[in-house]
Amino acid sequence: MQVLAQSGRWSGSQPVECKLYEQAQALQVSLAENSGREAMHPADQMEAFKRLIEGEGLTVAQVAGRFGVSPLTVERRLKLARLSPRFLDMYRAGEIEPDQLHALALLESHATQEAVWEGLSPYDRSAWRIRNAVTAEACSADSRLARFVGLDAYEAEGGTVRRDLFASLDDLSGIYLDNPPLLQTLAIDKLRGVAAGIKEEGWSWVECSLDADTTSWRGYGRADKERREPTAEEAALIEQLTAEQRAHAQAYDRHQEKGDPDAEDFELVEQQLCEALDTAEQKLEAASEGLWQWPAERLAIAGALIRLDSRGDVVIDRGLLRPSDRKAAAAGAGAGEGGEDESAPRDLSSTSRPEFSEKLMRDLTSHRTAAIQAALVQNPDIALVTLVHRMAETVFGLYGSGDDIVKVSVRVTGDSTLAQEASEYSESPAATVLGGAETEWGDRLPGNPDALFRWLLAQPQETLLELLSYCTARSVNAVAGRPRSCNHSDTLAEALGVDMADWWVPTVANYLRHVSKAKALEAVKEATGSDATRAVAGMKKPDAVAHCASKLEGARWLPVPLRSLSAQPRTREDDA
Repeated sequence: MQVLAQSGRWSGSQPVECKLYEQAQALQVSLAENSGREAMHPADQMEAFKRLIEGEGLTVAQVAGRFGVSPLTVERRLKLARLSPRFLDMYRAGEIEPDQLHALALLESHATQEAVWEGLSPYDRSAWRIRNAVTAEACSADSRLARFVGLDAYEAEGGTVRRDLFASLDDLSGIYLDNPPLLQTLAIDKLRGVAAGIKEEGWSWVECSLDADTTSWRGYGRADKERREPTAEEAALIEQLTAEQRAHAQAYDRHQEKGDPDAEDFELVEQQLCEALDTAEQKLEAASEGLWQWPAERLAIAGALIRLDSRGDVVIDRGLLRPSDRKAAAAGAGAGEGGEDESAPRDLSSTSRPEFSEKLMRDLTSHRTAAIQAALVQNPDIALVTLVHRMAETVFGLYGSGDDIVKVSVRVTGDSTLAQEASEYSESPAATVLGGAETEWGDRLPGNPDALFRWLLAQPQETLLELLSYCTARSVNAVAGRPRSCNHSDTLAEALGVDMADWWVPTVANYLRHVSKAKALEAVKEATGSDATRAVAGMKKPDAVAHCASKLEGARWLPVPLRSLSAQPRTREDDA
């Protein structure tokens, strides 16, 4: 006003209105004036809200209504106002960021707040480091155990909770459970309830595990299922679904051959036909899968493991064999296959039977799939090329025969899928690599889908490439029931430098007992150059294949389905 008078804009007798308020109302008027005109420092507003609530007796709702903000905003300001005065002074001086204050506000005690601050290096006091130090002994409500048990169930049992007022209301990672032992007890009790129902299926044993690391279970084998004969109704359904799948496949092929790619609806029709074919194949697969079951003698020694995945969903691994039971199971299987005495090699050239059974082909190519996956996990550059290649060929219609081994949709080809096909999978080097990566990423990723994108945005490119490698690897599915011609799995394996001799070793269980004695002797001759026919003359098959296994040990021999393309005989079709 003095400046206005001196400049001549106001006269010396300019009237000025003054209002007198009671002290209780004066603080509110001052706060409203400052909020509506020149912005107050947030720290001043925090302390003003605190005085109104703790000194004047107003409620949070009353303060929110008078100043046009939400109750949550008032609660957040009040929470920060209750921090140690040291941090509010630092905030006014620009020596601490709001995110750091938010992290410190998870603690009630001023002494503890200051101890945490002092306990961190001056160069390592980010909000993330502070929050990590403050919640080190707590468990996030976004963790797999908390998601499985449920926040309500935990609190009903007396579990204490801290809520980060500054986190999104629907973000479980901003809620901390302060009693992890109680949470674990509730989780294992809930799993045991699931186990009671699984035990009724007839398994010899059922175990529950809260351990995220499944490495200790990799020594367990898997009992094979057997296909039972379908009932008349099941056979009719499978026949019907087979006919439907064939009709959809033919319709798709006709569209590809005779359709006009330039037509406006070509891609739409293509997508509809593809979806219909996928649905038909899934129905047929589900109907056929229902015919496979574990026989009573395997139920008597096999069991089930009940565990949680990274999102807190229950996973049930059925048909597991403890290491102590695996020999008995293998002996029974070997005795069943060893009834035929093949005292001499047979000439197989006159028979039309495939060189390898479909079951063995799927076994071998499952190991090959796992090896390619494991190699991809370790090579982000090739994983990026693989993903971009798959997307580009889809966008530009550059489809090649056999190029669809990368299921970028994404259809996951996980350990349980591979273990169903690949014998001794749990003991393979690929299973160790993939299992370790699965455990690591399961622990690192947030369990909440809504939080995942935000988490990814905050990661460096190196982390994103590593995760891309794992996810791309898990989409690879090169399992086949018949011998393959050249396809993209060969190109991918070559780019990765995959030598299956590094990932697979022939044993009685995974190869030799599944082929004839002639094929086993052929393998020995290829690997060592010596003919073992005389050495096994008169031996029954179990003894003969055991002899062959000893000769193949350390030889790095591979059957044809596992050899690189350059090591396989070329056909006219390949040359074409």
